[in-house]
Amino acid sequence: MKKISGIILAVMLVFGSVGMAGAVVVNFDDLVGQALVPNGYGGINWNDEWTYYGWTQDPYNPSSPPVRVYDFVKEGMFNFVTPDQTFNGAWFSGMDTTTVQFNLYNNGVLVASSAVLNTSATPTFLDSGYSGLVDVVGILSNAPDYFVMDDVTYNQVPEPATLLLFGVGLVGVGIAR
Repeated sequence: MKKISGIILAVMLVFGSVGMAGAVVVNFDDLVGQALVPNGYGGINWNDEWTYYGWTQDPYNPSSPPVRVYDFVKEGMFNFVTPDQTFNGAWFSGMDTTTVQFNLYNNGVLVASSAVLNTSATPTFLDSGYSGLVDVVGILSNAPDYFVMDDVTYNQVPEPATLLLFGVGLVGVGIAR
């Protein structure tokens, strides 16, 4: 009976852990100077579109000083190194005539768009408004060179192979008992 209850507990832990994800905040603050954000930084491929810098420049204020990023593309995009993540949002500031909005993609299909944010000198969080899995995030703007982004936040969903290995280990522990 103990063996069966151990196996049931292990299976419950495996399936319960599927929803568990580690929150990641990419704040760019360890980058120095001004350059393109390297692919893979923060678990994200920046695709040679995003530039970072860390000096004072009002109204382009970072949420967590000193460093933030910008691009010059109407819909600047980045994609996750490990696809199928849950994207939460990011902080934006900029000229008060500038708007930003997220377009969220999974497997090349637009799955959601966020609300539209009017930027200002005060950094403001734009929530993605979507809890499903995405692999590409687009930032659509009416004036792409008049805003900055900081503190990109997503939940790192464990890879299925990691969950399987974890589950096999738990089942093994349950059987051993």
